[in-house]
Amino acid sequence: MTQANNLETNWNWVGRYVAVIVVSLILGAALGGMPLFAKTYLISGKLNAAQMVRFLGYSTALVAFWMLGQQLTTVLRQHSGRWAALQNLLLPLVTLIVGSAMYSVLLLVLAPLLDATLYKLYDWTFVLAIIACAIWLIMAVLGQSDALTEAFTGNAQTSQVCAACGTHNPSDSIHCKQCGKNLQQA
Repeated sequence: MTQANNLETNWNWVGRYVAVIVVSLILGAALGGMPLFAKTYLISGKLNAAQMVRFLGYSTALVAFWMLGQQLTTVLRQHSGRWAALQNLLLPLVTLIVGSAMYSVLLLVLAPLLDATLYKLYDWTFVLAIIACAIWLIMAVLGQSDALTEAFTGNAQTSQVCAACGTHNPSDSIHCKQCGKNLQQA
């Protein structure tokens, strides 16, 4: 398969993921807004079908968005060039977005069931998870700062990419600055 066909195949994946995300969001909102779903309760007076269908639609969209980020990261690792610098940043960024959005999505089904103590525990769980994702993103930016500078300034210096972790290293490096793997091995 040629590189052009490979890129076209990868763009087809993007289109499929985007279609799943859009359809999931539309169905979640449309079905969740129907009076039938609003008046049908799973747990009497607490959790109705509208909340459940919104949860299913929105969480499916978030999972598809995260999987799209994972697939795009894989595609970026296969290609060099200006966008290759984003390969280690994309997944932490997408995970931060999904984790932040999932807070509200989970509340669709959990809010009616949480008391004040559990709600506080729920909040702190997400605060810590979002902070962890932000730290992951910051560390990814730190590890890719040279490659990002090259990508945004257009000053493409020769570098070698570590096969083990994907980090860009100066061309004269013997070991990877991220994982320590020997870069001189064939």
